[in-house]
Amino acid sequence: MTCDGHSYHSYYNIAYMSRHIARITTIVTLLAAAFLIPSTVSAQSNVTESPYSRFGLGRLDKQTPHALRGMGGLTTAIRDNMIINPANPASYTAVDSMTFLFDFGLSIGMNMLTEAGKRDARMVGNFDYATALIPLGKHFAASAGLLPYSTVGYRYGTRVPVPGVQDHYAAHAYKGQGNLQEVYLGFAWKILPYWSLGVNASYLFGNLQHERRITYDIKESLNPTFLDHLRIRSVGVRIGSQGIIPLSADGHKINIGFTYEPQLPMWSRQLSLQTETVSGKGAQVIHADTITSKSLFARPHVFSAGLAYQIENKLIAGADVKYSRWGKALATNQSLDYQGVDQWQVALGMSWIPNERSSRYGQRIAYRAGLQGENAYLRIPNSLGGHNSYYQIGANLGLGLPLVDRRSHVDVTLGYSYLLPSSRTGLAEHYLTLGVALRFNESWFNPIKLD
Repeated sequence: MTCDGHSYHSYYNIAYMSRHIARITTIVTLLAAAFLIPSTVSAQSNVTESPYSRFGLGRLDKQTPHALRGMGGLTTAIRDNMIINPANPASYTAVDSMTFLFDFGLSIGMNMLTEAGKRDARMVGNFDYATALIPLGKHFAASAGLLPYSTVGYRYGTRVPVPGVQDHYAAHAYKGQGNLQEVYLGFAWKILPYWSLGVNASYLFGNLQHERRITYDIKESLNPTFLDHLRIRSVGVRIGSQGIIPLSADGHKINIGFTYEPQLPMWSRQLSLQTETVSGKGAQVIHADTITSKSLFARPHVFSAGLAYQIENKLIAGADVKYSRWGKALATNQSLDYQGVDQWQVALGMSWIPNERSSRYGQRIAYRAGLQGENAYLRIPNSLGGHNSYYQIGANLGLGLPLVDRRSHVDVTLGYSYLLPSSRTGLAEHYLTLGVALRFNESWFNPIKLD
């Protein structure tokens, strides 16, 4: 059986369009999952159980994929053709122009709190991130995704004597929940063979809720409940640059990276609700107040610099330093019970693949390790009327497990972090986290071969 040229080309075009439509359907499906799954998961689980998240914007999240979290959170100078790195948008041009990438991550863990010899362990877990990257040509690439920004999650209580009333006590119960997430769209341009620029534009959104309930063991007493519901919206910009210094013809090189984020205001709307319940009668008196502001919070100026030594497809080792001017961004919050502090973050890490072309599976695995340390972006009040700082150090181990196609990977990361208050009497936190991510890699624009 034979076919003429017209029939052959018609068949080719139909096959090409069918595959193209299938790929577009895949993109739409993956991006829909990226935006729909997080809201469903967030409603059923929590990502932190930290009393420190009661203050400010909560506990700041790491906006890095699991592949880089296993390296201590290195981002600024990292260029890898298999990894989406939204922390530095200039990295998008490292991906091959024929490749489509999608990365989706989840995590579970245990948070252990220790104070004055007492311990409390709680399980945590949630959606982490979803990102996609599409090449736009030999020198251009685009990325989009959903990233965490901060999380509020805590439950604790105290019992204190009632002033002026002997042998009576008041139970104070504190509870908080909510998160801020960030949707971004980024572009990168390889201006020169060894220099790339990139920019991310983002939209920040979310809700944070805090509740404080006081219950007296006195009949006919007024038991107040204070509820603060904070809605936050903001836009953000991140500019990134990466340069490459070749050291040899066989892939040895040094990568240098920089990023900058300008300070931008956050639009906030705070609903404060007070409810007073009379013991034994159930009567309630409700007072509500709403405050809309553009000065309560702000995104800080952020600067980062990174250096990495790389052997192509084999080794990456580097260091990052990041500076965030939270002291200025939260300077208008002096009327509140916390203070903003400029934050420094340092990370060291590496990734090693023995032989990615080996027939032995263990030789094709990426083995990762890293360390990181930082000071908190807030100082919180203590019982003496002052404020305490706190610091966090951590270590990570990770594996990049190639799938059958040798292009897609499953990233597994085990992380430990220790939050240490500046005061010996403060609350210490231990985090043990297991993260899992799927990095989907598709040869997006390869031509179809027809026999």
